[in-house]
Amino acid sequence: MKNAVFAILLALFSPFLISAQKELHFEIDYAKFNNDTSSVYFELYYELEPTGMLLTHSDSRNYIEAMVHLEFVNTESKSIFLSKNWKLQNDINPADTVMKLFSGVMGFIVPTGNYELTIDASDAKNPKLNKIIKKTISIKAFKNNKFSISDLQLAINIKKDDADPKSLFYENTLEVTPNPSSYYSYTLPVLFYYSELYNLQLGDANTEFNLQKYLINNSGKIVYTSNKKIKQTKSSPVEIGIVNLSKYPTGSYNLVCNLTDPISKQSYMSAKRFFFYNPKVVDSTSTSGNISGVVGSEFGVFTEEECDRLYNESKYIASQTEIMQYKKLNTLQSKREFLFNFWKKREYDPITKKNKYREVYIRRAEFANQNFGWGKREGYLTDRGRVYLLYGEPDEKEYHNSEGNMKPYEIWTYNNIEGGVNFYFGEITGFGNYELLNSTMRGETYDADWMSRLGKQ
Repeated sequence: MKNAVFAILLALFSPFLISAQKELHFEIDYAKFNNDTSSVYFELYYELEPTGMLLTHSDSRNYIEAMVHLEFVNTESKSIFLSKNWKLQNDINPADTVMKLFSGVMGFIVPTGNYELTIDASDAKNPKLNKIIKKTISIKAFKNNKFSISDLQLAINIKKDDADPKSLFYENTLEVTPNPSSYYSYTLPVLFYYSELYNLQLGDANTEFNLQKYLINNSGKIVYTSNKKIKQTKSSPVEIGIVNLSKYPTGSYNLVCNLTDPISKQSYMSAKRFFFYNPKVVDSTSTSGNISGVVGSEFGVFTEEECDRLYNESKYIASQTEIMQYKKLNTLQSKREFLFNFWKKREYDPITKKNKYREVYIRRAEFANQNFGWGKREGYLTDRGRVYLLYGEPDEKEYHNSEGNMKPYEIWTYNNIEGGVNFYFGEITGFGNYELLNSTMRGETYDADWMSRLGKQ
C-alpha cells in the first residue's frame, strides 16, 4: 500500500524523477467466490499505470505494452496449477496531462489447497522496468450447509441501471469497476464494494439475518457502522454498498461485513483493508468507541492466509500446547481468536493496546525474509532466520568465505545470552543455504566436530 501511495505522489509532484523509476506501477487484488464443494471461483483484478513506460509509435496509434506472467504453485505438492502469459496493450495520448490507469479482471476455478501466486509484470520495451508480486493464498471451498459471505471486492464504481453487459467488469447484472490498488483519496472519496451471500437458510423460517457493516481505523475505533436485515433465501443474493470517506483523515482502514444468526449468535465475517489519503481532515485520534476483543484488533480482519502466515512465523516462540491447539483449528474466526490471545499473553499493554514484543518480532521476520531466504524457502524457515527471530541481531558476526578447502561459514555471537553464546552456520550444500552446524547455547544443535563438515570434497 505504501508503494502505491508513493507512486501516485511521485507521479503528481515529481515528474522529473520518473526517468529514474525502477519499478513498474502494477497492482493486483483478488476475491474468492463460491463455486462448488471442492473449489472456488477466483477473480484476479489488476491495474497498470503507464508512468515511466516507453511508448510504441505506429502510423495510427501510440501505445504502451506490458508483459505479464502469472503462476499458481501448490505449496504442498510443489506442482504448478496454472501458468499464464498475457500482454496488456493500451493506447496513450501524449497530449494528456492526467495519467490514465488501465485495469482488468481474470477469473479461474481453483481447487482447495495452499498456493503461492507469483506475478511478474514488465514493460515490453524496457524489461528492467518490472514488478514481481508474490502472495500466499489458502483456498477453502464455501460450505454448502453454512451461511457465509464471499470476499469483499473493492471498487471505484458500481453501475446498476445502466450497466453494460458487454463490459469486462459485468457480473450479476452489475458493472463493477475494481480498485486493485485499494487506494482512495479526497479526489476519489467514494468506496464501492461488492460481495455475495451464500446459504441463507436457518432452522426457524421466520428469522432474519443481521448484516452489520462498519469501518475500523488504525486505532481499532469504529468510525462508520450500518445495519440491515437479510431475509432467508435459497438463492445467493448480491450485497453492494458505498461509503463516503470524505470526512475521514488519512490512514489505513478495514471495511468489515458481519453476517449473524440472531438466535444462535453464530456469525461469518468478511473484511478488506484499504488506504485513504485526505490532507483536508486532521486526525483527532480518540480511544473512545473502540471495539474490544479480537473484532476490534488487527486480527479481526485477518484473512486465513494472513493468520496461517503469522502463526508459522510465530511457531518458534509457541508452546507445544499452543502448537497442538492451532493444528486443531478449522475456522477463520477461531484462528483470529487464537492469534489475538497468543500475542495478548506476550507483553501486551492494555492502556496503549500495543504489543512491543510483537512489533519487534515482526520486524525481525521481515528482516529474515529479506536477507536469509534460500531458493523458494522464505527466510523465516531457514536456520539463520529462526535464530534471528528468536534472539535478534547478533552482537558480533564473523564471515568466512571459501578459505582453502573450507566451505563458507558464519559465526554469530550473542554476548548477553547465558554469559555469551555462539552459533555456527555453514554453506554445506551451496547456493546460499547456511545450515546451523553447532551452537554453544543450551538446547540448540551441538556438534564439537562441526568444522569437519565444512571440508570440500
